Amino acid sequence: MIRNVRSEASQEPVRQNFKWGIGWRISLGFGLFGIAVGVLVLLTRNTLQESRQLNRQIDGVLAPSIRSLEALDRSIAETRVFINHWLSVQSGASSPEKESLRNLMQTDVPRQVTALKHLAPFWSAPHQAGFDSLERDVEHLFLAYGEIMRLLPGFQSYDDPMARMDAEYYALDGSSIPKFTEAIRSQMDVLSKAQTDALTESTARMEALGDELQFYSGQVALGVLILGILIAWAVTRSIVGPIQDLKKALLYLGRGVPLEQEVPVSSDEIGEMASAVNRLASGLDRTRAFSLEVGSGHFSAPYVPLSAEDALGHAIIKMRDELESNELELEGKVRSRTAEVQEQKARIETLYGDLRDSINYAERIQQAILPSKRERSMVFENAAVFYRPRDVVSGDFYWFHKVGPACMFSAVDCTGHGVPGAFMSLIGHHALEHVTKVYTQPDKVLDQLNRASCALLHPDGFGEQSAQGVTMQDGMDLAMVCIDRERMELQYSGANCPLYLVRKGMLQELKPDKMAIASFDPGSKHYTLQTLPLVQGDVIFAATDGFADQFGGANGKKFMRKRFRELLVQIAPLPALEMEQALMTAFDEWRGSEEQVDDVLVIGVRV
Repeated sequence: MIRNVRSEASQEPVRQNFKWGIGWRISLGFGLFGIAVGVLVLLTRNTLQESRQLNRQIDGVLAPSIRSLEALDRSIAETRVFINHWLSVQSGASSPEKESLRNLMQTDVPRQVTALKHLAPFWSAPHQAGFDSLERDVEHLFLAYGEIMRLLPGFQSYDDPMARMDAEYYALDGSSIPKFTEAIRSQMDVLSKAQTDALTESTARMEALGDELQFYSGQVALGVLILGILIAWAVTRSIVGPIQDLKKALLYLGRGVPLEQEVPVSSDEIGEMASAVNRLASGLDRTRAFSLEVGSGHFSAPYVPLSAEDALGHAIIKMRDELESNELELEGKVRSRTAEVQEQKARIETLYGDLRDSINYAERIQQAILPSKRERSMVFENAAVFYRPRDVVSGDFYWFHKVGPACMFSAVDCTGHGVPGAFMSLIGHHALEHVTKVYTQPDKVLDQLNRASCALLHPDGFGEQSAQGVTMQDGMDLAMVCIDRERMELQYSGANCPLYLVRKGMLQELKPDKMAIASFDPGSKHYTLQTLPLVQGDVIFAATDGFADQFGGANGKKFMRKRFRELLVQIAPLPALEMEQALMTAFDEWRGSEEQVDDVLVIGVRV
């Protein structure tokens, strides 16, 4: 029985070779359509290719050649006017007319001749020879101009009659200048006419090609349209109806909807497809019912594949067997993984609690090094501090100190923020406390602070590298201020941190040195000391860059230093507590919903 089926299947293509089937009809129709489209494409391509070549010839050679010849003609005419002025008007060497002639001879005309020299290889051989002759005539003309310029170089040379006579000789009729000028004009007329004629001819040819393309396209397009209508009518009559039935059935199957009735079967190729669709629909119905049984846990439900070659059916049977064997194993794994996840969750919660406790303890340690409000008031009676760490702990810190009549304060910005910045702030505070036991002059303090910081951060020498080969960049930016109340004098040194003095509504900014602490070898550079006299009521501000660099506002931009200076002028008249509140309000309103990008520190002291 299997041999008979195979025999019939092998003989079926032989019978179809003699059958005028749908495939042959569609192939013939689309073959004719393809030939028509090919003819149209070939005609269009050839015409467009010739048109592009003409367009390149016009844009790349003819039009530039005409423009360059016209420009050279104008320049030669201008040189003739200026050389006549040189001969007839007694003038100095730097007169405008003489300068214009020199520019034409040295710059404009050589540039125009060079442009034509690049275009000449695309001309005909006679015109190339004409251009060579034109170039020689220009050179000879300029040699004659050069003799006149040599004989009459300046104002006094016109008083020499012999020199003037020799110079005027070159401009006499039949002499060098008229002869070469006429030759140049004649040669340029010939070249210009040749290029203009070629441009006219190319333009006319492009118009003709356009007419040809329009003619060919119209005729072939009409034939293609008629052929398409005939093919559409034949295909619609013979196959569209059955295909619509197949389409409807496939759309139902594609959405997973069972067919209400079988697709009608005809005796052609579409009928064979309809039979296959009917078999597929029946098989899908059985597969759907079997899947529902397996999904309900009935692994013993019967299922028969469509055929021995039905890969999907055999895969479904294999899936049923594997699901049944893996169900118990999966249940055991789920119980094991659930217990493991619960154990990991408890461990993570413990670690997070320890980490949070450590950070909170680090905050208490950092708060211990910051002077309290009472300690600040012992140095300055009216001092405001706005301090806003980005994280729990901060890389910024403030420092107040008093030695006799010298009252000192500093705003310090250490590398980084969060826990790394906090470690740097402890190092910086320790170094600052150590240095100021000996030094109070700000520039000396910064020099010694740089030396101490380098010793701590770079014990093996400045420029050391980490284990990964990366140069260490740890350091500090700060403004160091010392106020002598007896002499009413301010001393300031800064490492990348400016100082602001507000006096009677006017702000003065003291610029810092652009050198961070621990960024250079000790002794190789020194910080600058700036001294200013003070008056009663002056307000001094020091700040890190966190306030000015904060994003916010209506457009999400930085606050910027200009707006920060204006804010300092506004709050300078306020008492210390109100000044801190004003800084906090301005910062929060500007930041809005944006994240804080850095630690923020602003110190204000009223003298």
